[in-house]
Amino acid sequence: MHEQFHCERNISDVFDYVVDFSRIQEWDHTIKHSSKVTDGPIQLGTKFDVIFAMGPRRIPIAYEITEWDYPNRAVLTGVSDNFTAIDTVTLTANESGCHLDWDAKIDFRGLAAKVVPFMESKIVSGGAQTIRDLEVALADDFPVPSLGTFSKLADKLILPGVLSFSKAGYAAHKGNWKPVTASIKGKHAIVTGATSGLGLATAKSLAHLGAHLTLVARDADKANAVARSITEQTGNANIKIEIADLALIADVKQLAARLLNKASAIDILVNNAGALFNDRQVTSEGLEQSFALLLLAPTILTEKLQPLLAKSDDARIINVVSGGMYATRISVSNLESTKGEYRGTDAYARAKRGLVIKGEQWAEQWAGDGITVHHMHPGWAQTPGVESSLPGFTKATRRILRTPDEGADTIVWLAQATEAGKTSGRLWLDRLPHSTHLLNKTRETDAQRIALAEALAQYAARFD
Repeated sequence: MHEQFHCERNISDVFDYVVDFSRIQEWDHTIKHSSKVTDGPIQLGTKFDVIFAMGPRRIPIAYEITEWDYPNRAVLTGVSDNFTAIDTVTLTANESGCHLDWDAKIDFRGLAAKVVPFMESKIVSGGAQTIRDLEVALADDFPVPSLGTFSKLADKLILPGVLSFSKAGYAAHKGNWKPVTASIKGKHAIVTGATSGLGLATAKSLAHLGAHLTLVARDADKANAVARSITEQTGNANIKIEIADLALIADVKQLAARLLNKASAIDILVNNAGALFNDRQVTSEGLEQSFALLLLAPTILTEKLQPLLAKSDDARIINVVSGGMYATRISVSNLESTKGEYRGTDAYARAKRGLVIKGEQWAEQWAGDGITVHHMHPGWAQTPGVESSLPGFTKATRRILRTPDEGADTIVWLAQATEAGKTSGRLWLDRLPHSTHLLNKTRETDAQRIALAEALAQYAARFD
């Protein structure tokens, strides 16, 4: 099989994408799973495990990059029980982008070799369609995703919508995703809460994609160990560490001051740091801990870093929130949970509701600065934080919980996808936009939104 096409993309970006066979299932629909199985950067000798579908059969293929001339040529050799495939990718730069030439040779063995003559035309036409799908993927001209009628109804009925938070919901949505070929190589991403759970999964994925990372964590030893591990796995050494306890506003402001002093543009800010506290706790600064960590800290950090976000050509703020907010509304007079009996889940949900409101306000205020703001719900993911704060929930739902990688997928998509940069101020789950309110009783008034912003500004001013 021999196919070719012109692509109006930078040759390096195209090469990075097409030779990364851990992402081949995005554009080759005969591939059901793929993963990189060697540590380090993608280069000569990198290996991938790929699962190829032939009708109902699932065929494992072990691929290896056997020739490498970056960014002009690579040869990937795949070996299965019944055949050896040699894929040669050749790229030639030109004034408007690059020309891609793909040559595939397959050597069948045993019984498969006897069957091939009867299937040759189908194999060739299937291969040609796969390369056409790659051409579409690299054109990167997909519309902003929208919620279908059934999904909108499921949200309104609540229970079906909640069930989509499970692993099954993730798997159901995944089949409709478009390829993500936009490059974030060299972009600066800040991830808070980056040493475990969703933050760690996000950091690994962004590092694999070539982003320059700043990881914010409380524990220096743990953060440095995580950075070393990510570099070993991905080959990305562009990882810096910032130590701050984001439940302490003094630490938040010092962190912002350090970053502002460095003056490096911020392309991606992931406000992920968080925890659920079952008992009411007060920080050393006298603030209720859920409010301080989950709402006040990301508000102050984001607003302090706005000048660095504005320096980017395509800045994206991604706030990790929770489905628990669907059952609550903001109470400006009870931001620190001083009224009634304290419930950690309620305090958590109110703070996340407040963060969504703030994000919607930022989306309006900073649209002219080229900054988009997104909120995402990870679904029910099995993370250390969930296991420690909600052990009963974890035990009851363990079989349907998502992995951290599945929970973090939408964070990475919002950071990278071209179509995500075309919209702002929305809430996402599994790469689909969802309503921020399922019940009218949780809707805040315009006056409450304004009052929240004013209250948070007053809290921030206490620590100036």
